[in-house]
Amino acid sequence: MNQYIKRNLIALWSAQTISQAGDAIYQFALMWLVLDMTNSPIITGLIAMSAYLPALILGLFAGVLSDRLNRYFLMIGAHVSQSLTVIAIPVLIYFDLATGLFIGIIAFIRSGFSTFFQPAFNAFVPTLFPTNQLVRVNSILVTSGQIAYILGPALAGVLLAIVSLPNLFLIDGLSFLVAIAFLTIVVKPQQDIIESPHGHWDELVEGLNYIKTTKPLFVLMIITFFNNIFIMGPAIVGVPILVRNALNGTASDFAFVEACMAGGSLLGSIIVTRLNKYLSNGLIWTIGMILDGITYSIFFFSESVPMVMVMIFIHGIGIPFIIVSRTVIIQQIAPNLLHGRLFSMVHLGVVGMTALSSAAVGFSAAFFSIKSIFLFIGVGATICGIIGMSLNYIREIE
Repeated sequence: MNQYIKRNLIALWSAQTISQAGDAIYQFALMWLVLDMTNSPIITGLIAMSAYLPALILGLFAGVLSDRLNRYFLMIGAHVSQSLTVIAIPVLIYFDLATGLFIGIIAFIRSGFSTFFQPAFNAFVPTLFPTNQLVRVNSILVTSGQIAYILGPALAGVLLAIVSLPNLFLIDGLSFLVAIAFLTIVVKPQQDIIESPHGHWDELVEGLNYIKTTKPLFVLMIITFFNNIFIMGPAIVGVPILVRNALNGTASDFAFVEACMAGGSLLGSIIVTRLNKYLSNGLIWTIGMILDGITYSIFFFSESVPMVMVMIFIHGIGIPFIIVSRTVIIQQIAPNLLHGRLFSMVHLGVVGMTALSSAAVGFSAAFFSIKSIFLFIGVGATICGIIGMSLNYIREIE
């Protein structure tokens, strides 16, 4: 590994670790703040939906922009905007203006800027590293998220003994600025602006047509959409409801539960790197979905917060199986000039479906036990993985 590759990997990993630790703190603080303010699963679900809805509205055009504009500066602009937006939450709380409506609007705006970051980042990575190192690079970069989601909630749980909940949003705002400092040391490609004679709509159609005519990618996208309808709402809304309402846990309990999931994901990232030597990326992806679903189903039997911590650690192991393999599949199959658009569609499938899934879980939790909801969605997610594994052209994707 030459010095520039090593420098870029360290810089990207550090930036992602810090910004995603802030994200973990923000996600924890937002869900607990709303649930504590309203004591309503329905309102909590709607707020969570607003935090992910921009991916449905802006996701595809964010991909077009990341293929047309300088991806590096798009990433920087998104981080600056996220930092300024999230700081508005403690300001509203300080002036006693915080309501579910205002919190939802701020969450929507912050997520809108995040929608522009992720496709640009995933399309930027292949321009910095050789193709034969993408599996290793993506596995390492994914560990940044898992470490961040260990450190973030764990840090939040400790800080709550010292500072109030609103101060956690200030920490999230600061994390974006520190991440930008690391991004500035990346050795960037000479030219990252894609000149195109076509309009934004034509470029979007071009990306959609590429997926439509590439059967493995088309099926991968469809399964991604359906799988995330099942799994994302329970992850965002279901876990805090389970900890707080079903098990009478505290905010710190919730923080450490989230950290345990990230710990499992970190272990999963290490396993994925080893598995890639023996199994295809397509097979690893489907195995991940099956593990994700089965381990969610066993939440039905949870009786205490420590028991949930163990269960969610096991659940976290399967998450990198899905993320790493899916990312590498797209980076290797598609040309880089389309990566922004394709990753925006993945972002739409993950984050956009999170919006719908979060609202659905919030409403369902008002009428059904949260444990039963975990059982139902676990079965649905498992079926998605089984369908993918049954298709030869998915299993054989390298």
